[in-house]
Amino acid sequence: MKRIAICLLTLILVLLLTACGGGKDVDLDALAGELTSSAAFTMDMTQFQASDSAAAGTYGYDAGEVVKCALYVNTGTAEEIFLAQGKDSKAADHLEELCKSRIEAQTSWMQSYVPEAVPRLENAVLAKSGSYVVMVVADDSAAAKTVVDKYMK
Repeated sequence: MKRIAICLLTLILVLLLTACGGGKDVDLDALAGELTSSAAFTMDMTQFQASDSAAAGTYGYDAGEVVKCALYVNTGTAEEIFLAQGKDSKAADHLEELCKSRIEAQTSWMQSYVPEAVPRLENAVLAKSGSYVVMVVADDSAAAKTVVDKYMK
């Protein structure tokens, strides 16, 4: 009887841990490649790739929260790509909130300095799936969303 109880508890624990991950694996490198080569942006985004430490500083997260990330930032147009895999879904929730804060801050700043960029921010693409978070600010947000949805849904 004891063995059966231990086996059942082990099975329940395995199922719970599997369910916590949520979502599918997302190939961030492929997603970044497809986004940067898309026509969604006014400029070639590959020239605006930032380091992992710059991403952490820009978004304000602890590097320990992130397994992998990529950031492309064109400050002159407000166009931006942020892709991250959090260490777990809780970290991804935090990253998603930081993305929302980033969009709000950039919108406020751009209203005074580059008002033509504000519609890009208002139409930003933000997606979360399991431990993955993607934020894209593009000139053609519909095209960017099509690419993001291909990987995140």
